[in-house]
Amino acid sequence: PRAMELQVAGLTPDALYKFCLDKPGGVTQADLASVGWTDPGLILSAANQLLSKGLLCLSQLAPGQLLYQAVDPGTASKFRGLEREHLLVYQMIEKTGSKGAWSKVLKDQTNLQQHTLAKLTKELLRRNLIKEVKSVAHRGRKVFMLSEIEPDKSVSGGTWYHDGEFAAAWISSLREMARSYLENNMSKVTTLQELHTYIQQQPGPSAPTEEDVQAIMRTLELDEIVYSVQSETGQMIYVPRQRPMNGESFDLFQGRLPSWAVPVREESPPDGLVAPCLLCPFLDQCHPGGRICPEKCEYIAAWARSPAAA
Repeated sequence: PRAMELQVAGLTPDALYKFCLDKPGGVTQADLASVGWTDPGLILSAANQLLSKGLLCLSQLAPGQLLYQAVDPGTASKFRGLEREHLLVYQMIEKTGSKGAWSKVLKDQTNLQQHTLAKLTKELLRRNLIKEVKSVAHRGRKVFMLSEIEPDKSVSGGTWYHDGEFAAAWISSLREMARSYLENNMSKVTTLQELHTYIQQQPGPSAPTEEDVQAIMRTLELDEIVYSVQSETGQMIYVPRQRPMNGESFDLFQGRLPSWAVPVREESPPDGLVAPCLLCPFLDQCHPGGRICPEKCEYIAAWARSPAAA
């Protein structure tokens, strides 16, 4: 019925636009011929009128083969008044997707002079049709991409980069958030999921993923600020380390995970005997005089002073 209606209506800009609008994937010359539109002159005339209003987008499938795509009226208003060269540059940028297009590459592809290309991209930027993104892969280089496109991580650098620069202040802020949360929740086990949820609720330039938060926690581990252990269910849990109060350097091998932060072994200790050694993950490496030894263990000392050890 639609094809018959178009055949009766004849080839007009409005009819061509409606026909293309019904096919979001685009219309080929074979599609036009199927409804009786075979006159190249009429097709070109109708297409040019739509192009001038920004209601049609043309792209080449192969030599002599064009694809006609309708542009919705809201988007078309942004294109209104643009010349064909503007649209050419826009389409070239669109093809690059999330990787973006460097101005030198655009110049080579469009055969436009550098000053002309700069004028065209400036107008597209003013209309918010495209944006400039600093590339972390090439220092000092900016690429163009469509405004609504999220840059690829190879271009933007991902969470740890902002505007092409390494976000050192943001990383420091995330480390401090995580450390502060652990210290304020020392009475319970803190999971990676809980930390991620907490950090996502805090203001910041971006929302780190769970993997990003895990990477931040890894830096705190390497700085000997936190412990981590994987629970029997596969969850990562964290507790803050207690540093010496006498100013001595911290011994990486001296710290132990508290008994409530490690998986409980299947065998139960005898009644009344709950020494931390029975739950210690370093039990096999512990011996008197070693780097890991009873003499240095803060948990044995605390247990010995407790009523349970009496």
